[in-house]
Amino acid sequence: MELRHLRYFVAVAEEHSFRRAAARLHISQPPLSRMIGQLEEQVGAQLFARTARGVELTDAGAAFLDDARRALRAVNDAVERSRRAARGELGHLQIAYYGSTIFRVLPKLITEFGKLQPQVTVDLHNLPKDRQIRALREGWLDIGFSRQYPKEPDVECEEVVCEPVVLAVASSNPIARRTGLPMTALRDEPMVVFPAMSRPSFADEVLRFCEETGFTPNIVKETEDLMACLALVSAGIGLALVPISAMSIHLPEVSFLKAIKPKPTSSVYCVYRKSEQNSSLPGFLNLIRLLRRTGY
Repeated sequence: MELRHLRYFVAVAEEHSFRRAAARLHISQPPLSRMIGQLEEQVGAQLFARTARGVELTDAGAAFLDDARRALRAVNDAVERSRRAARGELGHLQIAYYGSTIFRVLPKLITEFGKLQPQVTVDLHNLPKDRQIRALREGWLDIGFSRQYPKEPDVECEEVVCEPVVLAVASSNPIARRTGLPMTALRDEPMVVFPAMSRPSFADEVLRFCEETGFTPNIVKETEDLMACLALVSAGIGLALVPISAMSIHLPEVSFLKAIKPKPTSSVYCVYRKSEQNSSLPGFLNLIRLLRRTGY
């Protein structure tokens, strides 16, 4: 049995398709099918069952998958440690984000971490929350960032920062001349919220802010992300409550002012595995905790 047998097996198991797995591995489908056949002969059991939608793991395949992943991680870790020793590198972090967390907070973290650990490299992935959790369990993702996460028994969730929420308005709107606006003043205003997917999300926080102030917002549009939301605001479609980190996006047609009485806030969270952590992750988490105390 060779390592490529395990790599090919894991790819097919994760893609639920020989065709997609072959594309991911940059090989043609026939050799992939042969390698899986060889592996099944060596294991002595059928690992996949064909379905109308592709392939699914058999009971034997499901049992084999966890060990195959662990074996590949062990080999990859051994190779990585050897390479780091040879090149003086310290490690690598796979980081995922969703929505507005890519603005201000995450760039600040990566910048400061780079100063502390210049030889730790970072990859960024834009993933919805459910895919972040799945990627953590699959072992290839180290940490994810978003605004809300469900509770998971094997995943740690930690607050990164609690930031003010501000009001975005079209610069042509008379409201833009003000420095602040009471939340009650939004009662009859058309509003744009985001994101429309991956709920609960910041959109649900906006609903809560309004309901706690005593009214149901007049939502005229739901957008996929912050950029689309601000584009509609700039076009005069409506007003939007957004995290203060949105102010790092400079659109000449959009003005920002304080939302007051009360002052709404929104927290960014990170998630990571409770076990089998990347050796570079504790230092990154320590930086998160330091900046949470001292400010971003």
